[in-house]
Amino acid sequence: MWNHSSRMFAEFEAIGRPVPSLSSADVADLFAYFYSTMYFAPQGRAARGSTVFEEKRCLSCHSEVLDTRPRRSILENWTDLKDPITWAERMWNHASEMDSAFANRGIRWPKLTEQDIVDLLMFLSRLPETQTQIATFNVGEPELGRVVFERSCESCHAFGQAAGRSKVDLLARSGPSSLSGYIVAMWNHAPEMRRRGGSTSKLNAGEMADLIAFLFSQRYFFERGNASRGRQTYEEKNCAKCHEGRSRETGAPDLSQATEVYSPITLTSAVWRHGPSMMERMKRQGIAWPEFKGSEMADLIAYLNSRLVVRLARSPDAAWR
Repeated sequence: MWNHSSRMFAEFEAIGRPVPSLSSADVADLFAYFYSTMYFAPQGRAARGSTVFEEKRCLSCHSEVLDTRPRRSILENWTDLKDPITWAERMWNHASEMDSAFANRGIRWPKLTEQDIVDLLMFLSRLPETQTQIATFNVGEPELGRVVFERSCESCHAFGQAAGRSKVDLLARSGPSSLSGYIVAMWNHAPEMRRRGGSTSKLNAGEMADLIAFLFSQRYFFERGNASRGRQTYEEKNCAKCHEGRSRETGAPDLSQATEVYSPITLTSAVWRHGPSMMERMKRQGIAWPEFKGSEMADLIAYLNSRLVVRLARSPDAAWR
């Protein structure tokens, strides 16, 4: 959004239209929309899903799926195939039994990719016996998912500084970028969890949707930055020229006196509200519009937040002292 904004402002100027102002609430809604669309990537193919079903040895226990003869077992045992969350929840709850079945047959636990998952879902949802099912989807509630995480996952996993040395820091690892990615991560992780704890923690109906919503939102909205690198970015991008030494002359807010926490939402809102005037001042001073790459924006936010001015509440009778 930041890197593209200077070109967008130029386009608005070229057609004689004012740049629309976005409040923090507007940006939050916009990000929430982007967030929801990422749940549905990538696209699946039923033909490849059939191949995955065979190659990953699903046939060893579920041969009835490819049986062309009419069978009620598919309807009885393979329900809700058009709801990926419910499908994932049942796969997870069944993981211990599947691990035992694989071991008894001398088959290694099959590793899946995001593409494998969406292809399998597409294939299973196209079976004749599932055509009467209604496609459903539930994003889930992140706050309810937090409760599920604390109950079932927190003994081994945490986010950021809460991880310490004894837990896996989920923010320190490259994470999934879609719903199918989280399903894959949990599927591939199930055997290791069983070896460590004896079995996978069972989820109640609907809890998978809430848990994935919580995990997804943690990484989507809270990318961790490095304050030391952020200071270097702050200096290299010439932020201090307008936002500290010459803040009164330029009219830019003095970032060294900030009291409110910064986030991708607040910075995006700021660039849409103040970006055109920022760009005009920078042109007059011969400064190029700064562009960010990699983790530079997350690092910058971490640096800005590391030096916030703490506001202390005054007691009611402070004025009389």
